[in-house]
Amino acid sequence: MIRHKSLPALLVTVMIALSVLACGFPLPAGTTTMAVTKAVCAQDEPAASCQVRQDAYQLMSQLQSAAVEDLSMTLHIDDGSSVTSMVLTGYYEYVVTGEEGGLGANVHATLVSAEMTDESGTESLSGAEFIIVGNKAYTKKPGQDWVYEELDENALLGLGLILGLSGPTGSRLDLFSDPSIFTVSTSEAEAVAGQAMQAQTLTLNLGALLANAEALNAMMSSGFGAGGEALGMTQEDLGVDAAQLAMLSAMLLPMFEGTSFATTIYIGADDGYIHRVEDKYTFLMDTSALGALAGEGEPQRVEMRYELSGNIVRHNQPVTITAPEGATEGSGLLGEGGGLLGSLGGLQ
Repeated sequence: MIRHKSLPALLVTVMIALSVLACGFPLPAGTTTMAVTKAVCAQDEPAASCQVRQDAYQLMSQLQSAAVEDLSMTLHIDDGSSVTSMVLTGYYEYVVTGEEGGLGANVHATLVSAEMTDESGTESLSGAEFIIVGNKAYTKKPGQDWVYEELDENALLGLGLILGLSGPTGSRLDLFSDPSIFTVSTSEAEAVAGQAMQAQTLTLNLGALLANAEALNAMMSSGFGAGGEALGMTQEDLGVDAAQLAMLSAMLLPMFEGTSFATTIYIGADDGYIHRVEDKYTFLMDTSALGALAGEGEPQRVEMRYELSGNIVRHNQPVTITAPEGATEGSGLLGEGGGLLGSLGGLQ
């Protein structure tokens, strides 16, 4: 668990929460309008590339179904007292619902390979399958029958992290929401299904963010409003409001040396849809760089590395996802104590 002993440690929780909630595939959820549909242009970005990205997010926000193939996710968390890691590959289908509950969509996923390691050992869930309908999860290990369980907000957020799905909560967030805090680079990418792709890499400038009180205030306020309590924090925990913390944040920059957030999207030249997403987030904090400002106790070091990639296919093709027949209530893979999400306690 990330210990909330000082202001810097609390800021770490907020920053991790923002990256967790805002990352992933730009798929609509429930009736929520994705924040990225109002995509802004970076400073000095050519108008042409910005327009392509804005149009792409608008198209993606209107999807009713899609599938993600070649899903790959790696997660490494070291909070100074324990290390948790997760590596998985797989694929899933996704159908948007008109409900805000659950992930705002029904999902049918299969894990081709999945391995979790924490202080208790290593567990494999390769070949596991799960279906999400509302806030119920139906899960099945190879050779076993379907069981179902209800998912709370923590489990849903953890599942979203694994699959790259922000759900209604994360849809309200956008890491790249201020022109002064990110850059965009473009390039031609390998064709997908015969269609040329434009690759756009958006890179967050953490120094610019921490030096911009207005942008940081807006981002942190959004973070608290979009699920902060589910990740074990409230704005009251800070002891200062987001605006006051933003004024102090520039002094905290040295402890985040090595932190980086980058997202690459691949946009079809013909249909304008986003066909692939690659997220690469590295979050490093070392309070020893701050000396007395870090507070009492031993210096704390936190490291979180998260990579996600996958191809978005079958945009708006007919998909039906329903609960499996004959499922029995029981302890599955995703709820409290479940192997797949139990390893994510380091985020809370």
